[in-house]
Amino acid sequence: MVSAFGALGCETRNLRGRSAGKPALSELRAYFHRLSPSAARRITRVLTGAGLLSGDHEVRINRLVDPGWATMWQKRFEPLRLGRRCLIVPPWKPASMKGRESIVIQPGQAFGTGHHGSTRGALRLIEELFQSHRFRRVLDVGTGSGILAIAMRKWGAQEVIAIDIDPVALENAGENARLNHLNKSIRFSAAPVASIRGRFDLIAANILSSVLVPMAAALKQRLRPGGFLVLAGILAREVDTVAAAYAPELKLIRIRAERTWRALLFER
Repeated sequence: MVSAFGALGCETRNLRGRSAGKPALSELRAYFHRLSPSAARRITRVLTGAGLLSGDHEVRINRLVDPGWATMWQKRFEPLRLGRRCLIVPPWKPASMKGRESIVIQPGQAFGTGHHGSTRGALRLIEELFQSHRFRRVLDVGTGSGILAIAMRKWGAQEVIAIDIDPVALENAGENARLNHLNKSIRFSAAPVASIRGRFDLIAANILSSVLVPMAAALKQRLRPGGFLVLAGILAREVDTVAAAYAPELKLIRIRAERTWRALLFER
């Protein structure tokens, strides 16, 4: 009801449960851009008349000072060490570390900052592959923030194509590529995987099992003989279902666990 008076939002808190001889006690908090004492009295009369406030209620008006909510979350995004070679850093807090490749990621609506278990698992499998193999042509399916594509390009892939059906993700991925000075080295596209031409030495897809299973035929077609496929976004209970969709053409050679998430490595 308070929203009818211009409240931005409201909440209720139970201060005391009903006990012998005492009624339950609750607190209603409503938030406004501005609220005068006369407006507060008018709202109180309406709520009381509607039976939403008791007769012995207390009304207080407190002024809230914005502590910087819009940017406060940035303090929690610290440089993140991942695997043996990777350091994920936000653009407002550049950092470097000897022996690690810094990857600048601007958090946005697109998925992938390296903190989620599925992204961590995929990145660590990809890192291990680049330690023992050289890849000429790689594909990142469902690129999100572009983190996997950026990592593969920094680790030596010669040609990197990254696709996503979400225009917001592509915008965020393009921004992150620019932050890493790779905007001319990675080709981003909204094209579906089935329309991508040629075959790839390495394909990464960090999506969800509900997408990876029906996408199996298209991904297998795009992977060259001897190539590798990294799949992530898979819960532990979904591993067998996903692996079955890619057999027998691809052989599952590694499973990496990150809490409840699993990243799978296949070889053709």
